[in-house]
Amino acid sequence: MGLNTDNEPRPAIPAAKNPLLDELLYRCFARWSLWRYFDRVWLQSHGPLPHPRTGPFIVYLNHSSWWDGYLMYVIHRVVLRGRFDAHLLMEEKQLRRYRFFRWSGAFSVNRDDPEDAWRSQAYAAALLRGGQRPRLLFIFPQGRIVPNDRRPLVTYPGIARIVAQVGDVNLCPVALRYELLGRQFPEAFIRIGPYHRAADPSDVEGTLADITRRLTESCDALREDVLALRYERFQPLLRGRRGIDELFDGFLSLLPGRSHPRGT
Repeated sequence: MGLNTDNEPRPAIPAAKNPLLDELLYRCFARWSLWRYFDRVWLQSHGPLPHPRTGPFIVYLNHSSWWDGYLMYVIHRVVLRGRFDAHLLMEEKQLRRYRFFRWSGAFSVNRDDPEDAWRSQAYAAALLRGGQRPRLLFIFPQGRIVPNDRRPLVTYPGIARIVAQVGDVNLCPVALRYELLGRQFPEAFIRIGPYHRAADPSDVEGTLADITRRLTESCDALREDVLALRYERFQPLLRGRRGIDELFDGFLSLLPGRSHPRGT
């Protein structure tokens, strides 16, 4: 839910968390869509996963696809088991179009309005500092959808300004990637961690440079593992529906003298 005191800074569109409607969004939109349109979702983790015992977290992700928001749901609910009170910093014009994401903890930011951006950052910092349950904030620091392999990876300073206001917060990079790899449906890949802390939270430029470097390295490492087909470095997280190719291969494997194709 949003902040309770009227004198606290608030973004143009604050969060309006609703557990029941949040569950509905996950089941009916994110989970169902991933099952329908993807072959598998794979996970690769480095270091311990974020845990409530270690305090609040900012999870920062690259932003290359419309599907990133759905994978964010999966990270929160499946990977992190819903143990955090999670929120999402979302571009205002997008949140105005899809206001129902407020039920999942989304709140707005308008980077073109410095005053509004400051209010959103202060609101995010207050969320991370407060609450009875440990808080987690998802941020796409690129601010917009950018082709996955475009370099240099450009990030906005809002995330570092939030760190400067919170001070005591963990930071966790997440790389996302989507590929068609010999199946009818594409596969999604998640690389999470290792998490870290800012060397000097008050150093906005230094924190942003470190976040940008870590996110770039995570995206590059994920790309190399995916393109080299190093499936042994991943664990299957979700399974989608079988494509025509797999159904047909399964039928062929039942015929006398035919073996089941490897990997199906």
